[in-house]
Amino acid sequence: MEQLGINLGLLASQLVNFILLAVLLYLVLYKPVLRMLNERKERIARSMADVDAARDAAAKAQLEYDRKVAEAQRKAQEIIAAAAQTGEKAKADIVADAHREADRIKQDAIADAEQQKVRALADVQSQIAGLSMMATERVLGQAMDEKTQRQLISSFLADLGKAQP
Repeated sequence: MEQLGINLGLLASQLVNFILLAVLLYLVLYKPVLRMLNERKERIARSMADVDAARDAAAKAQLEYDRKVAEAQRKAQEIIAAAAQTGEKAKADIVADAHREADRIKQDAIADAEQQKVRALADVQSQIAGLSMMATERVLGQAMDEKTQRQLISSFLADLGKAQP
């Protein structure tokens, strides 16, 4: 091989040096870089799993939030409906009370008017009786006894009361 310009000792030493360098690089550089790449790959995989878990948790939280909002809106509508119904009932009660009070006031007014009418009639009858007694005394020119006058007046007023519708 020397004729070709190759020195076997030098070739062997270079070959041994290359193999030692390759083994050394494999142990010192390749394994740590490979281990670092694997760790990074695992970290990325964990991060992706965490992201997926966080996304699932956010989706569940959003669903729960939407459910609670819908429930709150439903309850609010129920409360509004109940309040409206209560308001309508209170309104109906107030109107009914007002009608009852108006009827009571009307009945009281009618009763009061009837009492005033009775008093007025009694007063008018008393005045008529007095006037009749005076007219009788003047016409007859003498005083009748009071009992007879009262009987005449009472019968007159009774006849007068029957004549009125």
